[in-house]
Parts: sequence; structure tokens; C-alpha cells
Amino acid sequence: MSGHDTGEVRDFAYEGFRYSCRVVAAHRPRLDPVLILGGAFQDKDSWRQHQPYFGAMADLVTVDLPGWGDADDLPARYGYDFLAAALEHLLTGLGRPRVNLVGASYGSLVAYCLAQRCQDRIARMVLSGAFDGVPAHTRATHERTVELLAAGRTVEFTEVMLSLLAPRTRAGAADGRNEALTRLLRAQFAGMTPEAAVRYAENSARVLAHPRLRSGGHDVPTLVLAGELDLCTPPETGRRVAAMIPGAAFVTVPDAGHLMWLERPRQFVGLLDDFFSGRSVGELACGAR
Repeated sequence: MSGHDTGEVRDFAYEGFRYSCRVVAAHRPRLDPVLILGGAFQDKDSWRQHQPYFGAMADLVTVDLPGWGDADDLPARYGYDFLAAALEHLLTGLGRPRVNLVGASYGSLVAYCLAQRCQDRIARMVLSGAFDGVPAHTRATHERTVELLAAGRTVEFTEVMLSLLAPRTRAGAADGRNEALTRLLRAQFAGMTPEAAVRYAENSARVLAHPRLRSGGHDVPTLVLAGELDLCTPPETGRRVAAMIPGAAFVTVPDAGHLMWLERPRQFVGLLDDFFSGRSVGELACGAR
């Protein structure tokens, strides 16, 4: 498999909403398939740079659930339980009895609910940039982003989003990859279409109105990752999520922000591989450094 392998796109519908996924087969998979749910500004095509790292590990499944990517819009009144049900429907349609599950940022909420809904279908789960409702210190900021987009103030919207998501280093040193990622994010935020702005508002309303997650309810081995420099969902937020899951491990990744999977894709996939392969938490913590 090469990094340019487009895989197979499969289309589905659940309760009247169209959605899709991309399946990229590994050369010789040694683990259950890895299914990734990305954040609010990601879709099933956002993980192509990660594909080469999965070639000898597992089949890779990336998803556009309703409200994501090229799937149908999803009104905010539909909660994460609905999205988890759609994801279970996807697993059945794909004929995948069990997967390793990754939930990044916004996607961590759906992954968490899926684990409570059908834990027997998840071998292991990793949550990155996880949160249980919008952290109090950023709630006003999230509300502000919706207001700015609705008013067409995209320049201000872009700067607010970058203040939360732009990669940074502990020492403030220049980093070529992070600078390139910041430019990419700036272009993405500044170039949002009116349709994308409406979708962002609906997804933000879902996050802001979503009831707190229920503790426990599953025995899926879980790893919660947090970037040391994450301002959107700081480490203490991820630690609280880990405390809600019996036996969950928690690892802070040094010198990383909210988008660690984009800042350091090879390291991120390496942590997934380690955890999905059953390596100890101690080894993971050392590997994170």
C-alpha cells in the first residue's frame, strides 16, 4: 500500500441520512482494523498522510458520519448516541465484527458512546484531545466562533481558532512542520464556504448542548492521550475523561498540542500501534517522550 492508495469508498444510509467511509487495506494486517473518527474540521480524507504507517499494522477505516465531510448535514438536535448508532450500523454493513477505535477531539465523544453501546465490537480504544462537554474556560470562545462566522467575520474567526488549535512548542522555537500546519489551518478557516459555516454552527451547537457523558458502562481497554500544550482540551480535561473509564490509561504527550495527530503523525500512529498491540502503559509513557 502506498500513501496515495485511495482505498475503497463505501456509501451507507442510517435513518434517512447518507454517510460514507473509506477502507484502505493493509499488506499483511496483524491487528483488528483501525477505525478513526476525526475532529470537527476533518473528514475521511484527512488521514491520507497516515496511511503509509498502517501498511503493516491493520486495515484503516476513516468515516464521514452525518454532519462530517460529504455526508448529509445533521441538525444539532441529534446527539452523540445517534451518531454512535450510525457507526454501529456502519460496522455491520462493512462486515467488521470488531475494530480498534480511535476518537480524536470531537470524534472522541462518538467513540465513547459507541463503546458504551456495543463494547463487544471494540478491541481497544484510543481517545485523543478528549473532553466531557466543552471545558468551562473555552465555552465562551466556542460560542464566539459561531457568532463570528454567522456575521461573516472570517478573519476574526480564523484568529480565534488558531489561538486554540495552532501547534506550538514548549520553548516557542520555530518548527518547520508546525509552521506549515499553521498556514494550512489558516487557509482552511479563512476559506470556509457558507455551507461549511452552517455545518460548523450545527456541530458546535451539538457540542455545547450535549449532556455530560455517562461514566463507565463498558470494559473496553482504553488509552486517553493529551497534548502537553493543548489549549483547547488541556491535559486535566483528558485526565477527567480517563477517570470515567474503568482501568483507562492516561498519557500526556510532551511538546504537543490539540492536533497532535497532524503535528506528529508518525509518533501518533506509533502510539496507536503500541497500545493496540498490548504494550504496557509504562512503555507508552516512555515512547511518548
